[in-house]
Amino acid sequence: MSVTIEDISRQLGISVSTVSKALNAYPDVAEGTRQRVLAAARDLDYHPSAAARNLRRGRTDRIGLLLNNPISFLSEYISEVMAGMALSAETYRQNLVLYTTAVQYPDELKRICRAREVDGLILIFAPSPEAVAVLEEEKMPFIVFGRRVERLGVSFVAPDNQAGAYTLTRHLLAQGHERIGFTTRPELGVVSDDRFAGYQQALAEAGLPLVPELVVPTAIEPLSGYKAMTTFLDLDQPPTAVFAFYDLMAVDALDAAQARGLRVPQDVAIAGFDGLRSSLLTKPRLTTVQQPLPLMGRRAMELLLARIEDNQQPAAAEIFPVELVIRQSTRQPQKR
Repeated sequence: MSVTIEDISRQLGISVSTVSKALNAYPDVAEGTRQRVLAAARDLDYHPSAAARNLRRGRTDRIGLLLNNPISFLSEYISEVMAGMALSAETYRQNLVLYTTAVQYPDELKRICRAREVDGLILIFAPSPEAVAVLEEEKMPFIVFGRRVERLGVSFVAPDNQAGAYTLTRHLLAQGHERIGFTTRPELGVVSDDRFAGYQQALAEAGLPLVPELVVPTAIEPLSGYKAMTTFLDLDQPPTAVFAFYDLMAVDALDAAQARGLRVPQDVAIAGFDGLRSSLLTKPRLTTVQQPLPLMGRRAMELLLARIEDNQQPAAAEIFPVELVIRQSTRQPQKR
C-alpha cells in the first residue's frame, strides 16, 4: 500500500498542511520540522502522487499518439517510430497514450481535447483538414509525423519522400530497367504524391514517358502488394522492376512473383521504402529506402514538448534525409 502525507502526519503528530508545505519547501516551515518530515518520508518510502501533482500543475504528463489507421497495418512501422518516441518520453517523464481511430471522428477528438486526457498529440501520417481544424480550435498542441504539411502554422516531422523515391528510381534505371512499375497509396495524400513525384522526376530525366499502366494504386488492406504485383505481371508487357510503396508491400510483391515461378532479381527486380526489419528477412533481401524512424520519433516528441511548454513558439517543419540501401533484390536485368 502506498504511503500518503496523512501517514507522515500521524507518525509525526503534526498537521497534514505542515507536512505538505515541508515536502514542497515552503519558506514558512521551520528547518527542523522540514528535516523531520523529510526523514519520515524516507523511512516510510513515501513517493508523491503524480496525479495530485499534475492536478495542481494543470498537466497530465501524457502524450497522445493518433494512428489514423488500424494498428495491424502499421505495427512494424509504429514499433520503429515508438522506439524513439518512448525513449524521449521516458527522458522527459512523459507517458504515451495510443489512439487508433479517434482522429477520424471529430466529436471524439473534441472529447479528448476538452477532457484534457493528454497534454499534446502526435498525428501519424494523414490527418484530415477537419481533424486539424478541431485541434487548432481546441488549442491542443500537436505535431504531424511522417508527412509534410502545407498548412501554415502546423508543425511536422517527415522523411524526404520525394528525394528517396527519386534516388531509388534512378538506381533502377541505372540497372538498365526502363519499364518500372510503381504502386501509389492515395489514402496517404502528400506522402504518396511526393513519392510519385520523385518517380516521375527520375523517369523524365532519363527521357522516359510516364506509362499509366505501370502505376497501380493500392489501399490499406491485406495483401495489397500481392494484388498490385499480380496486376503488373498480368500485363502484356510486364515491368522488369517494381517500386513498391513501402517494404511490407514489397514483401507481398516478392511472394507474388515467386508464386509465378519468377526469379528475383533475375526476372524482375523489386524494391521497397521505409527500411523496416522485414526487408532483411526475405530471400533475396530487399533493396529499400531507409528512413531514420527512431530519430524522427524522438525529434517529434521533443518538438511537441517544447510547444507544450511555450505555445508561442513558431511551428516547426523538419524534413529528414533518407538513405538508399541496395540489396540483392535489384540488379542488372537479363535480356528477354
